[in-house]
Amino acid sequence: MDSYVIVLFAVIGAFYFILLRPVIQQQKKHKSDISGLQIGDEVLTSGGFYAIVREINTQEDRETEIVLEAAPGLLLRGTASAVGSVTHRAAGAPDASSSGSGS
Repeated sequence: MDSYVIVLFAVIGAFYFILLRPVIQQQKKHKSDISGLQIGDEVLTSGGFYAIVREINTQEDRETEIVLEAAPGLLLRGTASAVGSVTHRAAGAPDASSSGSGS
């Protein structure tokens, strides 16, 4: 009976370290990228578009809204959750996520 409990805990531990922990870390990184978003940052949207952040509008009762410039003169409005990753930080911005940016 004791060996089954040990095996059960080993399987649960392996499940956590192999499946859950990397996903949780990725979510934390994405949340910190979004919270550190600044005007001038280049981002990759979840739709696959590269764009530059031109405006950030925060309101208490709604999700943060951003205005992205996908091409010169082409402005797109969306939510901050549409940002997949920050590919390049604006000049003078703190570079907290430079490791693994892949630029």
